[in-house]
Amino acid sequence: MSVVTPKTLRQQLMQSAVLEKIMSSGISVDTEPVRRNLRTIRRQVGRSPLMDRYLDRWDRIVRDNDIDGIRTIVESDDDTSREMRNLSPLSVLLSDDERQRVLNEFGTRLRGTATR
Repeated sequence: MSVVTPKTLRQQLMQSAVLEKIMSSGISVDTEPVRRNLRTIRRQVGRSPLMDRYLDRWDRIVRDNDIDGIRTIVESDDDTSREMRNLSPLSVLLSDDERQRVLNEFGTRLRGTATR
């Protein structure tokens, strides 16, 4: 079992909220805001074959509206899924209020682990 860092927990909660919204509302992930965010992420991360492969995978997931691919990334606890969550362009699908609720939950969970 791997150590869960605050960043890993925050990304897990954020991407879980995105997946839940996609599943409950049926919204498409292939939207201009998501594509724009993916282009921004691509410009900001260091160029490496591994990062290019992850971003190319996100591009396919978005283009194909691959909900099962998103679910796999959200629910898996392997290195690849953690990196994919870090690079996810999908957080733009959440409203400011939805993001704030996730951050509040994150804070609550962090405080809970700090008191153990």
